[in-house]
Amino acid sequence: MPLEYFKDDQGTECPNMTVALKSSQFWILLAMLSVSTTVEFLFNMGYKEVGTLHGYSDSFLTGIGCLCSITNCIGRMTWGALYEKYPFKNLYSTLLIGQTLFPLTLNLVSPYKYLFAIWTFTTVFFSAGNFTIFPPFATKVFGMNLGGAVYSYLTSSFAVASVILFFGNIYVLPSLGYDNLLFGAGLLSALDFVLLYVLNENPRWPMTVITLKKGGMDDSPGKAKPLMGTEMEMKPTGPTRVMSMEHNKPNI
Repeated sequence: MPLEYFKDDQGTECPNMTVALKSSQFWILLAMLSVSTTVEFLFNMGYKEVGTLHGYSDSFLTGIGCLCSITNCIGRMTWGALYEKYPFKNLYSTLLIGQTLFPLTLNLVSPYKYLFAIWTFTTVFFSAGNFTIFPPFATKVFGMNLGGAVYSYLTSSFAVASVILFFGNIYVLPSLGYDNLLFGAGLLSALDFVLLYVLNENPRWPMTVITLKKGGMDDSPGKAKPLMGTEMEMKPTGPTRVMSMEHNKPNI
């Protein structure tokens, strides 16, 4: 007769990749990261053109680009450290404020050489946090087992951003120009506030039925895990995780 184990589980682990990819959390996070990636690409592509329009030399703009690379590294480390201390929504809201306001106001300061440089550094600093805080947050949302794999799908935001830029260069840039395009990037970034508001960062995932077709379970306290060589079948189910074990017997 099979032994049955009942474990009180809060549904913090997404049961499988199919459930993860069908969830609203995945698509909202993909949309958020796609928007932020597009804004970052637009800004990196456009700030030099805006600087050229105001007569700044190539050496000055190249220097800004070099310092932006350093700022990007500092930003990634800083946002990663902050993620350990603050909730995701609070931290990402702060990031979005900077990522939105600085591109929106770049046209106001671009005639002033050093303010233009400061605005550029600061925008890059805020944008750097996207690819630092999303990987651990994906693990928080989807669980330790699938978080990393789900994030690998979220990096398709690069492809989405590239497609947006392709059509933007053809249909939008000729009429707006780079200065207005960066203003539009700031407006686009504001869309992430809406997505962040509707995101449920603590979903209750369906539990999983684990049927051990052959083998057994380590019953020692605090372990409750299958022994080596055990064959398992896992299926999403209701609010309880049920582990049904049949030692060396097929399911009936």
